Amino acid sequence: MSTILVVDDHELTRKTLHRRLEKAGHSVIEAPNAKSGIKLLQSKTIDLILMDFMMKNMNGMQTFEKMKELKPEVPCAMVTAYAHSGLIKQFISEGGADFMVKPIGEDFEARVNAILEREKNRPAESESAPSSD
Repeated sequence: MSTILVVDDHELTRKTLHRRLEKAGHSVIEAPNAKSGIKLLQSKTIDLILMDFMMKNMNGMQTFEKMKELKPEVPCAMVTAYAHSGLIKQFISEGGADFMVKPIGEDFEARVNAILEREKNRPAESESAPSSD
């Protein structure tokens, strides 16, 4: 079972994602804002972060950059109604795992599982580093 952190300042969205992810067999931790999401990332074992872009005080890109500094190995997907092509390109080019547009579709769980599977099959940094021999 994977543990997924959902960071969104809209409670109904958090609860909807929580319910769908739990039904798909995942453990879910909710954060109502970027600051609490960052704290949870530091204190819990997280397999995937799903976050909104439009949040008060710190937007999704700023939050993503901070979380990437703290735990670069944890994949992050943006789940937002704000689907500007420049934002999508920037997020993916900076290492974002996926960009999903609200309202989430029927493929939501499959996309989450694909990210988790891809991460599980990714070689560890020490395995992929070239040898110095």
